[in-house]
Amino acid sequence: MRIKRLLLRNFRQFYGDCVLSFEIDDQSRITVIHGENGAGKTSLLNAFKWVLYGRTDFDTGEQTILNELALSETAPDGIAELFLELEFEHEGSIYTVSRKQEYRRVGDSLDAEPIGKSVPSVTWVDTSGKFQRSQNPSSQINQLIPEKLHSYFFFNGERIEKLANVSAAGEIQNAIRTLMGLEIVERASDHLGRLVIKDFRREASETASSDYRELLVRQEKILQDVEEQKSIRSLAEKNRAGYQGEIDAINAAYEEISEVKAKAERRRALEDENGGLKADLEDLRKARMELISQVGALAFLPESISRVSEKLEDCRRRGELPYKIRRTFVDDLLHAGTCICGSPLDEGSSARHSVEAYRDRATGEDLEAAFTETVSNLRAMPRERERLYKQIKSWAAKESDYRERLKAISEELDEISGTLGASDIEDVKRLEERRKELGRLQADELVAIARASDEIKQYEDELSGIKKEIEKVKSKSEKEDVARQRLEFAEECKRLVDQLHEALAEETRKRLSERVNDTFRAILRKDFYAEIDPDYTLKIFKDLPGIGKQLVSEKSTGENQVISLSFIASLVSLAKERKQAKGAFFKGGVFPIIMDSPFGALDREYREKIAEHIPQLADQVIIFASNSQWSDEVDQKCRPYIGKEYSLVYHAPKSAGREEDDSYVKRTDGPEFTKIEEGYLGR
Repeated sequence: MRIKRLLLRNFRQFYGDCVLSFEIDDQSRITVIHGENGAGKTSLLNAFKWVLYGRTDFDTGEQTILNELALSETAPDGIAELFLELEFEHEGSIYTVSRKQEYRRVGDSLDAEPIGKSVPSVTWVDTSGKFQRSQNPSSQINQLIPEKLHSYFFFNGERIEKLANVSAAGEIQNAIRTLMGLEIVERASDHLGRLVIKDFRREASETASSDYRELLVRQEKILQDVEEQKSIRSLAEKNRAGYQGEIDAINAAYEEISEVKAKAERRRALEDENGGLKADLEDLRKARMELISQVGALAFLPESISRVSEKLEDCRRRGELPYKIRRTFVDDLLHAGTCICGSPLDEGSSARHSVEAYRDRATGEDLEAAFTETVSNLRAMPRERERLYKQIKSWAAKESDYRERLKAISEELDEISGTLGASDIEDVKRLEERRKELGRLQADELVAIARASDEIKQYEDELSGIKKEIEKVKSKSEKEDVARQRLEFAEECKRLVDQLHEALAEETRKRLSERVNDTFRAILRKDFYAEIDPDYTLKIFKDLPGIGKQLVSEKSTGENQVISLSFIASLVSLAKERKQAKGAFFKGGVFPIIMDSPFGALDREYREKIAEHIPQLADQVIIFASNSQWSDEVDQKCRPYIGKEYSLVYHAPKSAGREEDDSYVKRTDGPEFTKIEEGYLGR
């Protein structure tokens, strides 16, 4: 998918018809749109979202997206039209997506009310030149560029670093699943479980004997309970994510208030570190449990190790284990008919009888190997036992350090919260009260998630027991036997589909993690590396001498932005690769990246490094940047790849307190609006 043209008519600041055209060849893959804050860069980003999905990310939603100047020129109770049209190329076809919304002006006021819902349209000219119109535009748009993924291709660079937070793990997992086509496998599993298996279970119950029927009824009841708990857990996870989104919005609002910005940024860094430390504690707990399950018995075996070692040594001294002559050696002598001393070993002779007696006492190869392995293991056990204790002691010390740091973080967070809650700024006090309430609501949802997860585990254990009981029940008729076989086959199919989903998801996670790390290390100036862990969390690590892999808990905003951008670039790259491979499950796709303010939180060196990699991020990159962000080093790195450049000229009301004009800001007597001029007007 490569974007060719965007037409805006009366959308936000853009009065009348405004057109942006984009180059789509491999060399001129970058389009830059320059504009000062408030000129409409974020509005342009949202224009892509609205024309495709009928939604925006504005705080006021879609209520204020009609241009005020166009509304002011509309007669009282008259109709004003908002219209967007997006043209793009996809797999050789040229698509045109448009969306229209009509508004009625309310009397003489500058209020407008929408007339019905926005109307989308999708038409295209295919590779044979045939014109076609979609009968289901929304569905077709989602097939071309899924709505679930729009935030990864149309994103605000100043907030992109949130992907590096622990709370974004669900977003990352969903992105991988959606983009790589894993939803196909999920739907297959859902269809088998919700429809096929349920029907077969009912059929089996109708033909079953009383004891088998009773087990099926119990099984069905527990399965319903499992689904109920999964729904409860899913709702709690969704609520928790929603509360986190509101908390993120409050944090962003704080950072716009100069009096509390420093404290807000410090709190955000502490909360990121807090999440990382808790993840470290969980990783430590899992590693400790795994080690104990594997070699924990060594802690209780010192006397047994000593006694067994002494017994084997005694057998060795007596020549019993292992015997000094191997059985294969004696067999070779008997087969040759000659002893090692040269005496003949004729059948029935006393010499042969004596050698045969040695063979009966000789050690077999299997016994000798077992003896050797046992002795070797017994010798290693004291060392392994000591290593076990050292590792547990090391982990205990590390855990203590983590908990001490968590305690210190908690105290500092309480202090920051108290300071903000007692602020003289009313908006800050109000935001802090809401933030505390959201924290309590999140905690409640966490409890609900944990409780539901525990219930599900207990139900699954019970289901496992019922399955074993079912296996013991014999079929009473041929009809019952057929019904059971059908049910068992469907259950086995679902199990295999679930295993396939897990394997595909894990393969994709690993491949994407490697790609993220390659991009991250190419940009970052520190000797860090990145990965997507098994819980789908973006993490940064470093190697410490004598310690090894260590999580970087406290990351700068720039580092978070780099790892988040690395993830998006890697996602787009892998999607393209999967599209070209045309695999059975991974659908992939070729997507553009549209970035609003990608350099806002970065210092000069990071800006230069990211700018150097922007041409490689995707086949098409569209950048919205202010003059302060579009520095000389950024311009130098991107200039060879720029195909189109535009400047947003903002016409601001004179009452705004700024009278002088410049290249990007002009004065106007009426409502604000923005014009799009081709070219770069400079700084």
